[in-house]
Amino acid sequence: MGKWISTEKLIQNSKRLKLSIAICIGLSLLLITKYYEFAREILDKVLNSIGIQHQSPFIELLVPAGISFFTFQAITYLVWQSKNESPEIKVQIKFGDFLLFLAFWPTLFAGPIFRAKDFFTQLYGTNVGGAIQVEKAIYLILLGLFQKVVLSNWLASTFVDEVFAYPDKQNLVSAASGSWAYALQIFFDFSGYTLLVTGLGYLLGYQIPVNFRQPYLAKNLQDFWKRWHISLSSFIRDYIYIPLGGNKGGFSKTQINIFIAMTISGIWHGANFTFVIWGMLHGLGVVFSNINQSQLNIHLNNFLARFLTIIFVCVAWIFFRSENINQAFELLAQFTNISGKFTSDHLKLIVLTILFYQLSFQAEPIENWFILKFKQYWGWPLFVGITAFVYWIIFAGPSGIPGFIYYRF
Repeated sequence: MGKWISTEKLIQNSKRLKLSIAICIGLSLLLITKYYEFAREILDKVLNSIGIQHQSPFIELLVPAGISFFTFQAITYLVWQSKNESPEIKVQIKFGDFLLFLAFWPTLFAGPIFRAKDFFTQLYGTNVGGAIQVEKAIYLILLGLFQKVVLSNWLASTFVDEVFAYPDKQNLVSAASGSWAYALQIFFDFSGYTLLVTGLGYLLGYQIPVNFRQPYLAKNLQDFWKRWHISLSSFIRDYIYIPLGGNKGGFSKTQINIFIAMTISGIWHGANFTFVIWGMLHGLGVVFSNINQSQLNIHLNNFLARFLTIIFVCVAWIFFRSENINQAFELLAQFTNISGKFTSDHLKLIVLTILFYQLSFQAEPIENWFILKFKQYWGWPLFVGITAFVYWIIFAGPSGIPGFIYYRF
């Protein structure tokens, strides 16, 4: 279909029609497999509530692994084919290369979303198949394994799983610690995965898009979405927000477009009203941030701005993590239950939080230091050190294979 679109060279409206048809066909696979049951339940409830007895057909569907990510990647390919750019690269694309793009295993299951132009430019470049930036790759793989296997799973087993499994039995201390622990868990889980696959990409000769830039240092919601899941937020911007009109229709229309785009971002994560609310909350947060910058002009110092932003993000994460809306509100209600006691695990969480923020401010210098040391001690000393560290991660992590939060999306 990409080739079919690219052959249309004269009539722009005809090319847009072809592109629309191709995108609709691609999205239909995602919508049917991932959202049919959600839509079926809503339709039946609405019709039955107004007195129309109706039951839509039940269909058991096997959802392909990674469909959310490779569908979005396919859309970047179709849009790229519709543009008059990179003709020397497009003529080289064979069907096998296209399958490689969609099934590129490091990013298949949880991203980052690899845009077609970036992928094929590297595929037909000089470095493909040969490792690049090896020292940085090793650093990213080790850091990713530590974040994912050790930190994320410790937070889940110590705080998060119990708090969200029994929200009505919590108190202020447990609810607050569980909510913050989940904010850290989802970061370490997804950031760890991204670091890991970015390092693997380097070893295969590919530079995978940056997906995180210290998101919990953000001073507002706009800033947060420039730092969190960057490949998704930029996709939503370029392929949903801008086609809706972007900022061309005046201030009010711009805010409506932002709200719609953020809501769609929430729905993309899953067929559940909790994700809808999560997307809407972030949409409202970004809109408020824009209103403040253009009209209210409320200025906060950096500490307070970061603190209020992370509080908002944590509250939104409660809806994101909860199985249903009732569970989310049950947990939020426990914040009024002023009780609970601190344990040694809470002290560990506080220490982890302090270290996390201290290191976040120094992330780039720390990375450069490790890369320099890897170069200096290249050979047996480095090999022994890396092997010992990896074995420690295996023993410090959970038994069995740890799950990945973003795999489910």
